[in-house]
Amino acid sequence: MLPLKKRPSLWLMPIFLIVALVYLSSYTDMDSVLGNGPAAVSGASTTLLFSCLLASIGSSLESSRERSSRGVLELSSRGYSARIFDRLWPTFLAASVIQIVIVVYLLVPSGQLFEPKLWLVVVGYLLAILAHSAFGYLLGQWLPGRFAVPLALVLSYLFLAFTGTSDYFPIHYLAGMTLNGCCMAAQSLDYRAVWTLIVFSSLISIGFLALAGNSNPLAKKKISGRASKGKYALGYSFIVFALVAGLSISSPLDGTPVVNDAAEDFTCTGHRPKVCLNEVQRFGGDRSELVAQSVRILSDLGFPEADRVTAERNDDAKVVQTGVLVTSFEPWYTDDQVVYAAASSYSAEVLNHLCDNDDYDKQYAAFEVLQDWSTAYALRSVLGIDTESSNQKLRSMSPRQQQDWALTTYEQLSRCEVPQLPKGSK
Repeated sequence: MLPLKKRPSLWLMPIFLIVALVYLSSYTDMDSVLGNGPAAVSGASTTLLFSCLLASIGSSLESSRERSSRGVLELSSRGYSARIFDRLWPTFLAASVIQIVIVVYLLVPSGQLFEPKLWLVVVGYLLAILAHSAFGYLLGQWLPGRFAVPLALVLSYLFLAFTGTSDYFPIHYLAGMTLNGCCMAAQSLDYRAVWTLIVFSSLISIGFLALAGNSNPLAKKKISGRASKGKYALGYSFIVFALVAGLSISSPLDGTPVVNDAAEDFTCTGHRPKVCLNEVQRFGGDRSELVAQSVRILSDLGFPEADRVTAERNDDAKVVQTGVLVTSFEPWYTDDQVVYAAASSYSAEVLNHLCDNDDYDKQYAAFEVLQDWSTAYALRSVLGIDTESSNQKLRSMSPRQQQDWALTTYEQLSRCEVPQLPKGSK
């Protein structure tokens, strides 16, 4: 067994870890993981780029070194399992440390570090690392190091890039990097994406290692042709099976691996209206009353009164028909963002149901002015924050005329009509 100082992946690990942390801090909004464990553990998928590349490079280096130095005595005295464990454990450990450090770094602010279900995602990450390790080992067994190492780097990168950008969405989940599309506060991770990663990575790792244990196809055969063909058939069969199984599991998924939280995941408090938020949305403190005030201010003017305001993701709800008004809410919202989001709920509902006709552009222009006015009115009434944008667009109207215009515009847009824009609006 080689001393640890001669294991390339172990001295490459600090470099890759620093780069991964810098990358993560540059492109990840840490506010988005507050109270949101699924978003945190899924966000760690972006750094698979670094841990998987380290796994592929390190294992190809180890494997090519073994290929060039071992002799007949080693081949006959040491079993294949012992040799492959000896070569792969430093690389797998180094890459796994990087990924686990990133996961912990993101899970701590979410407050869900010890949530068992989230660590199933980490199992998927580790199996993805194992797959790249096995691939690098295979290349090192078949090719000299000067070819195996750069090829391992390039092919692993191309696989991660291709699976993340393909127009066929089920392919995205074979590598795991697109898990970072999860999750808003009212959503949860679709674990079919995780099981795709687990099943695919497990099976293809077996296939790569089976091929690596076979004789080098580019060298003279040292075992019988029948045995060689059998081992090749086994390895390639597992690779094909991995693709079929992985794509079968991920076939129902679209571009974002999320499911909307069910109504029972939300707790309703207060009255006139009730405000329903889930556990993630309450992480930064319960601000249900602020939401209720923002909606009540507008319903007192004549907008439809809501029995219940919910932060569920439900684009089909109409407050007039169901008494349910849908708003957006994230735990990192400031008070003015909470008021803005709640006051936007009426105009957002209209936007979700704008008619698809030749007047869409005119209707959308009216929607923008309506949203601008309703949010400015709520911010001024609830928090005392005055904005000038709505006054600029409605400056020719008195406050009462502005309110009448807003109510009329809301009703007209709900009926697919084209409202009259106020004088001075663009």
